[in-house]
Amino acid sequence: MTVTKTPSLAHRSFSLPTIAASVPTARREARQLLVAWLLADEHPLADAALLILSELVTNSVRHAAVSSPLSDITLTLSPDALIIAVHDRHPTLPAPLPEARPDGSGGRGLAIVAALADEVGGGLRVAPDEDGLGKTSTVHLPR
Repeated sequence: MTVTKTPSLAHRSFSLPTIAASVPTARREARQLLVAWLLADEHPLADAALLILSELVTNSVRHAAVSSPLSDITLTLSPDALIIAVHDRHPTLPAPLPEARPDGSGGRGLAIVAALADEVGGGLRVAPDEDGLGKTSTVHLPR
């Protein structure tokens, strides 16, 4: 098997505490990066990318905070895609596209992320760490 990597035009990683206040912080940081990378607010991917990032960080806050004090966020701009990744150190992988809870209190995050990625021809992948003690949710959004 041959693995080829697409060269990135820009790449930024940062870590935030796995707390609710980190969701808007991650969104602000990402917005600044997108603007710096010439993907201004009116770019078709900007709104989707920011909502996707918000949902992924929210999932880490809701489900991983107990075992993962930090969430690692990576944004990569390649010639053909914007890639968003959120990593936490909680070992449990999410159920495949869970159903929303009947009381409306949640359960839609990954379904929203998958739908937004699909809408632009991209995709969502959740992969466990090699040591089995964490996971990374990665979204690929074609440019």
